[in-house]
Amino acid sequence: MAALDQAMASKVLNSLCSATAFTTLTTGFKVRLDSTTASASAAGTELTGSGYTTGGQTSTAPFATTSSSGSNVTIPHTAVLTWTNGSGSGWSIQSLDLTDGAGVRTLFGQWNGAPVSVANGNTFQVALDAITASAT
Repeated sequence: MAALDQAMASKVLNSLCSATAFTTLTTGFKVRLDSTTASASAAGTELTGSGYTTGGQTSTAPFATTSSSGSNVTIPHTAVLTWTNGSGSGWSIQSLDLTDGAGVRTLFGQWNGAPVSVANGNTFQVALDAITASAT
């Protein structure tokens, strides 16, 4: 499950209290894979190696389901995300960071069963609607 980044939470609260206008995300999320644990106040250490693109992979529009009455939002919504490890050694994937099109972190979370080990030559996939973010 994904949680709201601390800086993004401040932007939302400021917008709700009319302190600052909030711009809706329209360009899709980028899903970054991390080798360390992400938290509300700090991003994880982004994965490196052949088969992984720095900055993450884009979940294209419509990139998430729509939430109503406190329901979950799920990501990615239209395409499975896939990375194939070609780095020569194994990947150890602990968490994820979701960023907007400008690279600003919005959400973070830990993978179930983390760390997830991906051997050289193997593929890591995120199924449709596999990442959930909830208001509760």
